[in-house]
Amino acid sequence: MAILTIMATGHTGSSSAFTGSTLGFVLLVIGLLATFLSGRRYLLSYLFAGMGYWVVVEGIQSILVNMTAMSRGYGYAAALVISWLAIAAFIGYRYKQYSAQQQVIPVKRTGVEPLSRRSAFKLIVNKVAMLRKAAKTRKQQAKYIEHTPIYNNYKPRFRN
Repeated sequence: MAILTIMATGHTGSSSAFTGSTLGFVLLVIGLLATFLSGRRYLLSYLFAGMGYWVVVEGIQSILVNMTAMSRGYGYAAALVISWLAIAAFIGYRYKQYSAQQQVIPVKRTGVEPLSRRSAFKLIVNKVAMLRKAAKTRKQQAKYIEHTPIYNNYKPRFRN
């Protein structure tokens, strides 16, 4: 433990080449390399996306602080709000685009006249009855799930 303390603080009484920042950098590189070589390397994309987002926030904050008389703390708060507004605008744009795409789906015209209220009600009642019957059938089928046999001495070779 004393060795880790000396490596992290760099206070050995003499000048040490292995400082706390070097230790942090080495641990970061080891973590990135382990993640890259594992089966979960997709997590690196989240890491780099978060780093890119923070670079953008830092840039906005720097511009705000240099152009106005705003403090650094308020600059960060304003930069975060501006970035969140940009993300909300993008999500709203995508939602509008998605909903417009859903409305473009063509409606099949059959040439049949509109239903009266009574026949529409019967149609709805029949549809609900059919859905209940289908749900009951699915429930009955769910009782009989096919599975692999269970052994008394089963020992899995691999764990999740």
